[in-house]
Amino acid sequence: MALHDYPIPDLDITLQEAGRVLQLTLSPDLYMQYKNALSQQREILQEAQRKLSEAGSGRENWVTEQFKSRLLSCGDALPTSTAIPTVLPQSKAWKNDTQLGRAAALVWAMAKLYSEPWLVEGDVPMERTQQSEVFAASRLPGKKQDEIKLYPDSVHAILTSRAGAFPIQILHRPSAEGPFTALSLGDIYDQIEHISNLPAAGTEQDASAICALSSQPRRDWHSVRERILKKGGPTAASLDLMESAILAVSLEDGPAPPDVASTLNAIRLGGRGWNCLRFYDKVGKRFPFKNPNRKRQRDSEEKSEPL
Repeated sequence: MALHDYPIPDLDITLQEAGRVLQLTLSPDLYMQYKNALSQQREILQEAQRKLSEAGSGRENWVTEQFKSRLLSCGDALPTSTAIPTVLPQSKAWKNDTQLGRAAALVWAMAKLYSEPWLVEGDVPMERTQQSEVFAASRLPGKKQDEIKLYPDSVHAILTSRAGAFPIQILHRPSAEGPFTALSLGDIYDQIEHISNLPAAGTEQDASAICALSSQPRRDWHSVRERILKKGGPTAASLDLMESAILAVSLEDGPAPPDVASTLNAIRLGGRGWNCLRFYDKVGKRFPFKNPNRKRQRDSEEKSEPL
């Protein structure tokens, strides 16, 4: 099904709506000044409308390019500029509403949404030019402007915790020629539980060694990233695994803050000194907090290798 076009707004309709709002908000004198200026600059506005129509011709969403250009040109640190936090309320009905249960459920749901987008879309086509860059995408720092890179063959997520940063598989291909599908909720939960039971990482495996770099101003992070890639070795390989992940999940080492506002700030900026676990370059990120009443169920005998 073809997606709906997003039409260029008609100039007369735009000016009519602007005039309606300004008449309600400006004093009579200022409103008359606006009307006089508008009549004098009508030809300039018509030329701007013509250029906008040409630029948007044949595009599914004519605002995407402008939006991305301005967003990716921002050189400030992401936590204080374009990082927008969201919070999902905890479920009172689900018996497995623990940090690990929520983490596994969120990751499984994201894997389903990524591999089967029609579950949400149904029969109504949705705009894809921005939606297609939500998962399996990373915002890579640039010297002048960042870029969003996609990794369509990725099957893993990144889990960061005090134990380090670990890749976990969340997609698989049941048949050689078939599409990717989400791994079962139980398989995802087992991977997350195993990692949560590992001891705190030492200096060499501390997740902050690489996560904190993405919280720097973008030009500074660009310079550091270039040196990492040029040097190669394990650090460059770890960075590639993190950037190519479908999404990133951070297991918080503590209970959620007492109110929503504090929780939003903790998610955006980190809390209790663990802001280093935020890998801000991942477009899809989740931050489940720990349930203070949870007890570890068992120690796993398997081995997981941190990045």
